Amino acid sequence: MAKLGNATAAAENRLSKGGNVKMKVIGGLVLAVIALIILFNIFNFASTDANRIGLHYGGGVIEDKKFKSIVPPGSTNKLIGPGDKLYTYPIDQRSYIIGGAGADTDNADEVTVVSKDNVRLGVRVQVYFTLNRDPKVIQQFHERIGLKTDAYTQAGWDAMLQSYFRPQIDRALAAVATDYLWNELYNNEARKTKFQSAAATKFTELLPAAVGGDYFCGPSYTGGNACGELSFTIQKPTPLDKGIIDGLEAKQRAELAKQAQEQKNQQINVELQSVKQQVALLGSQGYLLKSAIESGKIQFMVIPQNGNVSIPVPTPTTTPR
Repeated sequence: MAKLGNATAAAENRLSKGGNVKMKVIGGLVLAVIALIILFNIFNFASTDANRIGLHYGGGVIEDKKFKSIVPPGSTNKLIGPGDKLYTYPIDQRSYIIGGAGADTDNADEVTVVSKDNVRLGVRVQVYFTLNRDPKVIQQFHERIGLKTDAYTQAGWDAMLQSYFRPQIDRALAAVATDYLWNELYNNEARKTKFQSAAATKFTELLPAAVGGDYFCGPSYTGGNACGELSFTIQKPTPLDKGIIDGLEAKQRAELAKQAQEQKNQQINVELQSVKQQVALLGSQGYLLKSAIESGKIQFMVIPQNGNVSIPVPTPTTTPR
């Protein structure tokens, strides 16, 4: 019995030691995971794509959440503080397009304006630009606009354009459209170009006032040159009432027919004057003879002087009875 008790105790002792080892292994793994989490928070890395610029903000428990630095485009594994955040924005050419293929709005979307003669027109617009990457300017943009709209994300960027670009485009076009007649904008290229230029000027005045700064530059801006103006283009303004276009086309067809008739009348007058001149020169009988000869109704031949000419006499045909 003593031996059996000793054997049982030894077995229990071995099981106890095995359990302790297992618990130690599990505990070690938990500590390793915790250590890795702490290390990843201590050694925080930031990277940016070649077409995006980063804004580094403090976010640790021992410092304020303030702007710290600019992270240039194309940076890889830049060490930042624990808990710090990186917000990135595009630096390549961007666009905001209203209507048509590739639009940032619905394909059928248009800006509606009213012309000087009270015709409602639909206008499609394309704006091309780049983000101003001056450190102070882009920091201000992020803190005033970017954080509010989440513009550092794709969805937030699109929402930002819709919130700030679209209303100013609508206002700019509406403000200058009343200076033009609808048919000037529809089929007069010079007047349409002038309208586009006036609308672009108005838009570049309204946008900075709406967003609070010169945050957007022209499409050729690279960060080292002048900011430049945004590219603002419009397609042909078209009446929303298609019957107006049908009426214009009918009027143009009538005008073309009128011009064709006037040209024909001019040609007849020229021919009539020529006839009058020939009658005055040849007399009425002479003119009729000349006309008959020219038309081939009268044939004649030139007979040489003192020449012998044989003229065939047609043989009469008899009609059988």
